[in-house]
Amino acid sequence: MNISIHSYGEGYPLVFFHGWGFDSQVWSPLIPKLLDFQLIFVDLPGFGHSQMMDWDVFKTNLINQLPEKFALIGWSMGGLYAMRLAVEEPERVDYLINVTSSPRFLYTDLWPGVSQEVFKKFFKKLSNDPHTTLKEFLELNGLKSNDGLHHLPQKLPSPEGLESGLKILETWDLRVKLKQFNKPTCFIFGRLDPIVPIKTMNSMQLDYPDAHYTLFKRAAHMPFLSHADLFIDEVRGFIK
Repeated sequence: MNISIHSYGEGYPLVFFHGWGFDSQVWSPLIPKLLDFQLIFVDLPGFGHSQMMDWDVFKTNLINQLPEKFALIGWSMGGLYAMRLAVEEPERVDYLINVTSSPRFLYTDLWPGVSQEVFKKFFKKLSNDPHTTLKEFLELNGLKSNDGLHHLPQKLPSPEGLESGLKILETWDLRVKLKQFNKPTCFIFGRLDPIVPIKTMNSMQLDYPDAHYTLFKRAAHMPFLSHADLFIDEVRGFIK
């Protein structure tokens, strides 16, 4: 099974997982500013140039291709992948940074996530017209017109990848398992984010009091692009 991995720079390794509908290309604007690290961009299963595969196959193949120790940075759905890898391979992961992500995405009476309907609508739009849908999504996150175009995936997501991603967002619940991970952990939120609302951060601060929390007051769901310099400062300050 093929996993598409791109590596840039030298130094301490940072492994990046992208969000639903995108691929590792979304991280590319960060490359010039972080080249004193080794940047490892991973296309998740069914996205970019990675084949569709289940979690166990993906994890086994990926972990064999990564350095012995690394920091893990996951955005949105990629945060779920990052959290799961961290709790299952804690001896490999030195730092965990989650960007507008949480251990459970769906709303319940006891958890302030997002409604299932929001994901289903986005899934339908993505399936019908992925290019326009992702472009609109970038613009909603403050990346206007042509600025956001080079963040679009090099290869549009496969129907299988989109469906698998939807299932992960709807079903993965890592709230209990995440408590077992005791390495340095950082959660970055955007105050204007409609997908991972600020109430999620408030709940997580109670459940994971030892983690580090940062709120970007003017950012929505993509603070690593809309506020890249702030994001990079945060990463550099956290990984020491």
